[in-house]
Amino acid sequence: MGQIVRVEPRRVIGRGRRTEKPARARRTGGQIVYDALRYAIISLTIEPGSVLEETLLCRQYKISRTPVREALIRLSSEGLVELQPNRGARVATLQFIDVVDHYEAMDVFQPITCHFAAMRSSPADVKDIKGKLAKFCAAVERQDYEGIIRFNYDLHSAIAAASHNRCIERGYRQMLADKLRLAQHGLPYASRNRAAALADRFSGTVRISRRLVEAIARGDGPVAERIARELNDYVRAQVVAQFAERSARQVQLPTVRPREDAKGTRDQPKVIKLYSKPKQRSGGV
Repeated sequence: MGQIVRVEPRRVIGRGRRTEKPARARRTGGQIVYDALRYAIISLTIEPGSVLEETLLCRQYKISRTPVREALIRLSSEGLVELQPNRGARVATLQFIDVVDHYEAMDVFQPITCHFAAMRSSPADVKDIKGKLAKFCAAVERQDYEGIIRFNYDLHSAIAAASHNRCIERGYRQMLADKLRLAQHGLPYASRNRAAALADRFSGTVRISRRLVEAIARGDGPVAERIARELNDYVRAQVVAQFAERSARQVQLPTVRPREDAKGTRDQPKVIKLYSKPKQRSGGV
């Protein structure tokens, strides 16, 4: 992918400056349900395609239907829940095309988010990012399934906040949910093996994330952008491999054998990148 054209806004937030955050408001019933459901969906505690019954949610959280519906509508706007007329709500499913679209979009969002974070982050931002990184690395080391998911999300949320661009931050955080759902694809069912497998899958992510945070901390935008693209490529390769393996088992594709031509030479089988979209034809349909 080519270089991203970077256009700095007229009002630049210098490093070392940080706007004061408003006082944290008390969480409402809708916010509590939203936070709980969002984490359950991201961590796959609630599986894709599961029905979300409003009555059961009201009983579980001991609140009325109005805040539950507010939470479901909010989750629907983030692509985590599908609202169906006269059929209620359902956790959004994950299809192979979702993998293609997600990582294609992350090729744009992740590098530019990390570039802005490197160029605009304050010392307080950097301290927050490093703290989240330490928690994420510790969770991977001790094979803490819940911690890996939660602290990876927190790390990248802190990076998004350090970009000091609300549109980028909002869009990037929404994509983080899909990223973490996809990252858990194909893990073993048993809880102990599942945690170990997830930690192994994120071990490479830890190494790249450390370099990324170092680049952000020293304010090196171009390097942060390059490492962010490297991180996206690394995660994409893992997830695509898992989807391809599962699809091959389900479809039971036959083994491709090289074909011999008249001269006795063998044709080499073609390798197709599953995450690449076909190019559009020019000159009509």
